[in-house]
This record gives sequence, structure tokens and C-alpha cells, in this order.
Amino acid sequence: MKKVSIQLYSIIISIFLYSFSSGAIIFECENGYSYKIDRNTNNSKFYFKKVDSKWQSIKKVKEINNKIEYSLPNSTYLACSDKELNICKYKTLITYNSTTQKANVREIIIADCYIGTMGCNKYEKGLELNLRRCQITKSATN
Repeated sequence: MKKVSIQLYSIIISIFLYSFSSGAIIFECENGYSYKIDRNTNNSKFYFKKVDSKWQSIKKVKEINNKIEYSLPNSTYLACSDKELNICKYKTLITYNSTTQKANVREIIIADCYIGTMGCNKYEKGLELNLRRCQITKSATN
């Protein structure tokens, strides 16, 4: 009986991992963007789009456990009026939990810089801004 339950448990875990690793996972986020991971191929492919736009491929991605870090084009904040100050650039980070189907997205400052909103404010490298929730949907095809 014990062997049967262990084998059944192994089969259930294998099915879960296969279903999570195949097809496409789409994150629809409150920041106005959607992000897609296409796992139909040997290598995962990553995409993003703004509402009512077409999917665009993402070239620079770092995926570690339940975190995906994207380098999207034009990821900068409003510059200060003093043009000598560094303009803030950021990476997009999605954290997700496949068991609870909860995910969120945030922006991470790449280097010390200044943002020109309500004056000119300094932000330090690694600071996380604009945390937003995401809904996770899964599809068998693109």
C-alpha cells in the first residue's frame, strides 16, 4: 500500500510539473502590460505587450525559481530638469507562486539616479517601485 501511494504521489507531481512547463503562461498585470512565457519549445521564449498591442519578444531575461527579471526597451522614468543628473532606468520583476496562482510585478532601479516627478528625487540602486498584482492564465497554445 505504501509503494502504491508513493508511486501515485510521484505521478501527480510529474503531471503537475509537465503541465506547468508546457504551453504558455500569461501574466496580465495592473501596470497595463501583459507578459507571456511560451514553454512549447525546447527553450522558453518570453514576450510582453501593452494593452491592445501585439506581443513583442524580450531578449534579456533572467529566470530564477519563482522570479522572472525582464530588461524591456525604454524602461526609464521622467528625467529631471537638470540634465546632468542620471536618469533612472529599471528592470521589470515578476514574482509568482504556481500553487496559489498569485503573481505581482514591480520595477527595480538599476543604478543610483534621479526621477523628475514632483521636483527631482534621488533613488538608490535596487529600490523596488510600483508593485502591482497580476492574474495568471495558462493556454496550451500561443
